[in-house]
Amino acid sequence: MKNLTKITTVGLLVIGGSVVAVPAYAADLSCTGDLGSQTVSGTLTVPGGVDCVLGGATVEGDIIVEPGGWLDATSVTVTGDVIATDAYGVSLDGTSVAGDISAYSADTTVGFLYVTDLRVGGSVEAGGIDVEVTDSAIAGSLTTQQATYVDLVRTSVDQDVSIDGSAWGVSLTGAIVAGDVSVNGSGRDVLIGATADGGADAFANTIGGGLTLSGNTANLRVAATTVYGALALDGNTPAAAFGTGVRAGSTTGDYTGEAPTAPPAGDQSIAVTVPDQGSGELTWSIEGTSNLVDLGVAEEKLDHYHAAGSIVPIRIQDTRPGNPGWSLTAQVSDFLAGGEAVSSKYLGWTPEVLETQGGAVAGAPVPSGFDSGQGLSVARTLAQANDGHERGSSLVSADLDLKLPLETPRGTYTATITLTALS
Repeated sequence: MKNLTKITTVGLLVIGGSVVAVPAYAADLSCTGDLGSQTVSGTLTVPGGVDCVLGGATVEGDIIVEPGGWLDATSVTVTGDVIATDAYGVSLDGTSVAGDISAYSADTTVGFLYVTDLRVGGSVEAGGIDVEVTDSAIAGSLTTQQATYVDLVRTSVDQDVSIDGSAWGVSLTGAIVAGDVSVNGSGRDVLIGATADGGADAFANTIGGGLTLSGNTANLRVAATTVYGALALDGNTPAAAFGTGVRAGSTTGDYTGEAPTAPPAGDQSIAVTVPDQGSGELTWSIEGTSNLVDLGVAEEKLDHYHAAGSIVPIRIQDTRPGNPGWSLTAQVSDFLAGGEAVSSKYLGWTPEVLETQGGAVAGAPVPSGFDSGQGLSVARTLAQANDGHERGSSLVSADLDLKLPLETPRGTYTATITLTALS
């Protein structure tokens, strides 16, 4: 993997670039395209027939998606509600919605609500659309009516879950529900902790209250599910088929397969879902309120000009499985002042590791080319970590040493440094 970024320098040497202010829009904004990582201090409306794209945005109010509109939001923070009526679709991936999410359509074959890696402060309600909730946390309840299908995957719900009339099926895997769960009048595959052939899913369900399954048709499978309350079965055609790992406080109604056992005894129960490890990434960022390093006015010595300073510290984070090795290198362009150019070989450094929770090791010191060698005019290692390094983040920096010949023309020189992460 290679991550290459060029950073502008100012003064004798500046590492960093411009600081760009993120504008805050006035209250109430209509989104008709890619809004990016903006802040909206009011209601955001998605008109019909347009695709509103949010990436890292903050909405200090509600999001209203009008009929035919499409909301595609990633890493979004919403302080109010998200409300969609007859929308083309709503996708919320990452961060939080403080209020409720409501998405309904009068047409049971059009529309979708996809919620992923999201913390919801209120409840989620949907009807007449496809519903997928994955790797999320809902502080309220989850209610669906006549949804096309409902997938509730590796998600916690603090109150109740009610799923009614999903013609194309229901799947609950890795769900942790503090209250009751009811699945009524649904068709196709209704899979509660089970695969379509009745095997136990890798992600089991835990239900603090009761589980009611009634009036469901076609393939109803239950496995890998613990119900601390009552498991009630009524009017399912055919009868529910139980696989391994079904536990319930009590069971009533018709079923086939293995009989449920009692849930674990105790004063309290603890449930947690461990997801598959993500692919992770190797990232670095400049850490500081300013990305500027000014070496000031060079001091005249016996046979050279001298200036010194330190680069702004750089935070390196590696979340990849297996903790493979990496290195972060740097190379500096020539210094320029008007029409004058001075080789960056005259710039040297001494790298250092300020925080080493990620197993980083400082690169070797590089002398100024005034003394010997090519300095930072060629790629040099700022820091590195070996295979199997400690998991975490490291903070690295370097002390700069600039020695220029006395015949260097006067002026204020600028250069650029390019950092490259390799693995």
